[in-house]
Amino acid sequence: MSDLITTVLLEAKQKGKLKRTDVMLRFLRIKYNLTITSRVLSKRIESLALNS
Repeated sequence: MSDLITTVLLEAKQKGKLKRTDVMLRFLRIKYNLTITSRVLSKRIESLALNS
């Protein structure tokens, strides 16, 4: 599942949508039936930003 989340976050980064974590959480829940907390998503976004 981590590869799926990373892929979605990279696509959102290209579109400039990473600032809206609530939208990303809703998108993951609706499209992929994934439920993660906003804290976990924020940490994934931070780690993605540090690696790039």
